[in-house]
Amino acid sequence: MSNENAMAELLRFYRVQQLLFKEASLLDAWQLQEWLALFTDDGSYFVPPTDVPAEEADPAKHLYYIADNHDRLTERVIRLDKKTCHSEYPRSKVQRLVSNILIDDVAADGTITVKAAFTVYRSKNGITDTFMGNYVYVLKEQGDELKISRKTCNLALNGLRPQAKISIIL
Repeated sequence: MSNENAMAELLRFYRVQQLLFKEASLLDAWQLQEWLALFTDDGSYFVPPTDVPAEEADPAKHLYYIADNHDRLTERVIRLDKKTCHSEYPRSKVQRLVSNILIDDVAADGTITVKAAFTVYRSKNGITDTFMGNYVYVLKEQGDELKISRKTCNLALNGLRPQAKISIIL
């Protein structure tokens, strides 16, 4: 690998890492509109069921916890920002840790597939829940920005019994 190619890969990784860290920071600060702006206009967000292996999960065949296209994702953000969203008012305190970022593929059209591990802590009413798993992102260039075209949150849990619900964005 030439130095020029190595520098290009390092820059790509840095941009991906910054996007993922920015996303985590926005979600931790409950800046949901700014978070939504990280998505492409046709962006989507998925949380597959925990009883199907992530690589086999398909929203057309399985019942997902969340399978939002951009319109549904926008409605989710609007709902979560309202005081009438009883499950998140008052809001949970959340902290995300994103690690093990790996650029899995760079397609000829510049689309980047990224995998990362996550742990999300949610604290509310004296109870702290832990969500853990991995993300799979499909990122696209829009102008000079990387945007999220697809985000899938694969939970590494046997179920949601201890957490009872996903009322936050993972």
